[in-house]
Formats: sequence, C-alpha cells, structure tokens
Amino acid sequence: MLKARNEKHQKMHAAIFYGPNNITNEEIYCCSRYHYQNQKDIWKEGVILRVKACAVCGYDVRVYRDGHRKVTPPIILGHEICGETDKTITIGNGTRIKGGSRVAILSIVPCLNCRYCYNKQYNLCINLKEIGSSINGGFAEFVKVPEKTIKIGGLVPVPDNLSDEEAALLEPLSCCLNGFSRIGQIPKQSTALVIGDGPIGLLHLQLFKKLYNTKTIIVGKILQRIQKAKSMGADATMVLAHEDDDHNEQILDNVLECTGGIGADIVIIATSNPKALEMSTRVAARNSKINIFAGMSNTASFSLDPNLIHYNQISITGSFGATPTTLQQAARIVSDKQIDLSKIITHRYSLDNIQKAILATEKYYGLRSVINRFS
Repeated sequence: MLKARNEKHQKMHAAIFYGPNNITNEEIYCCSRYHYQNQKDIWKEGVILRVKACAVCGYDVRVYRDGHRKVTPPIILGHEICGETDKTITIGNGTRIKGGSRVAILSIVPCLNCRYCYNKQYNLCINLKEIGSSINGGFAEFVKVPEKTIKIGGLVPVPDNLSDEEAALLEPLSCCLNGFSRIGQIPKQSTALVIGDGPIGLLHLQLFKKLYNTKTIIVGKILQRIQKAKSMGADATMVLAHEDDDHNEQILDNVLECTGGIGADIVIIATSNPKALEMSTRVAARNSKINIFAGMSNTASFSLDPNLIHYNQISITGSFGATPTTLQQAARIVSDKQIDLSKIITHRYSLDNIQKAILATEKYYGLRSVINRFS
C-alpha cells in the first residue's frame, strides 16, 4: 500500500488522456505535482486511495472521441471508482473510515464558498470540479481525493457483500437517486417510461420495480439490452428505430396503448438522443413529470409543442450528478439487496486494455465495462 511520505517517489500505472483519440498507458510518479499541473489548488490536499475498480461511463467515451469543455489534457479520466485507503479517514459528518477499508467516491469537488455550497447543493456548485473530468480520476493504480470532497462526506464505506466492481457502480446509482429526488413522490399505480436501454436506463428500471413497484416500460435500440430489460422485470419493451419515422410513431401508439391511453406518469430520458424529449412530451400523462437525466450535445436540436406541456400540466426537470446523501442511500439499498448491480456489469478489463474497454462501451457491447486490474 502507498505511504503518504513516499508518494512522490512511488510510481504507478495510469492511462493518460492527451486529447481526442489519444490515450496512452504510462508509468508515472504517483499523484505528483506534474500530473496535477492544471489542478494546483487541490494537488497537495486530500487522501490517496488505491483504485480497486473503475467503470467506463459513456461520458468517458465522448471525452475520448471529442474532448470536452471541462477537460484540459493531459489528465486521467474515470469517475466511477471503488478505492481502498491505507489510513483512517474522518469525513465531514464525523464518520471514521478505518485504514484498509474500501470506499465509493463521490466524483464532485465543490468550492464550498458559493450560494449552492452554503445550501449543501454541492453538485450545483458554481465553481465545481470533478474527479475524472477536471481532476485526475480512476483509470490509474492510485487516485487522490481532494479534501473538499472528504469534507462534504464524499467517501462512503463499501458494504462487505459488494464486489469491487459493484462498488464502482454506486456512483452512477447515486446519480439516478438524485434524479428520483427531482421527481418527488411517486403515487401508487403509476406508470414509468424509461427512454434508454443502457446501464443507466436499467438502473432506473430496477429502482422503479424494486423500490416503487411501478409498471415500467423500456424504450431502447439494442436488442440484447432490450432482452436484458425483460429479464430484469420490464413490463413492456420497445425498440426505437432512429431512421424510421413510421416505426417510431408506432412506438408512441404502443406506449399509449400500454397505459390505457393515459400516457406515462413519469418519464426518464436516459439517452443523449434529443428526439427522446420530443417523444416524451407526446406520451406523458396529465400532471406527469419528465426528468432529463442524460446530457446532450451542444449542437442537439429538438422541437416541443408548448401546448402539450401547458394543457397537460407536464413538469420537465433536469438532474446532474449526485450528493453525499444519495451516495449513502445507494450503498444502503445495494447492501440490502434491493438493487443488484452485478446485473449491470458485463465486461472486465485490465488498465492495459483501456482502449478495448472504451470501444466496448462505444459499440454498446453488453452493459458496463469495468477496469479491475491495474498493474
């Protein structure tokens, strides 16, 4: 295990992102000043964790291919992390995490000085930084978690009955729970529509079915993932064809038929396809809520009928990231076996095969790919 006094002299393997389509595996000095050259305000502070597993998110793929305004290379990507500490840590709520413990990591690094931080809305921080995006992340043997993240309770002990790979998915699950907090109370006998059949869409499916016993419809585009949704309890599934307008119109009719002509009470947009928002307003019930979970391209365009939103009293909400509270909630419900994260993990790779893991994610092979071997 890495010792703090030796951190400048110990080397580690890391996947360094230098720009679009340029990521290389290197041996570097662990968490050195050089590799925090764009992050000078945090490199001295915080705790160093050994990375046990780091999942590959669709965001990582988009950054790898196209870059991102939040990402300044060279940098280490990866924000869905399970790590291990070699010393006792006390987090913001006074909880002590013993050395040798595994932890899930909240990827946000708030400034603690803006109006949103004062109200503990840390994910909305005006000066927000993010591990694996604007600060070095988990595609490496070690990751440094800034003091500000620790101070807000951004480390959560991993329950013993979770694997390292499952623990890495506590972060995206906590993001889903943050989205649910924007939806509010879910009445009995509600119908939910999830547009998106990827890992996030199927996490939402589990939450709707296991926590709320909600009739849930999945609309997606990958046949194998649609089959997976069926096996996980989806009440109805439909395959979207992006280039076939007649087929997609039929899907709208099918959703309405599944809901007795009423429409869906809750709609989750778990895809970056802007057409999903147009679709959602056309199949949303009166007094329904639509949550835009996924980010979309800056060049994305769509059209909405404002009268549908007005006369049907539809609420459209957005959600971003997670909070310490939702990360704690995620660990609790997974430990209690209410949600099974193992169903989401389909591919495991070594760090040396980071490009294969990115390609598998980009090509929709299986569901979540996880890096679980680093040396």
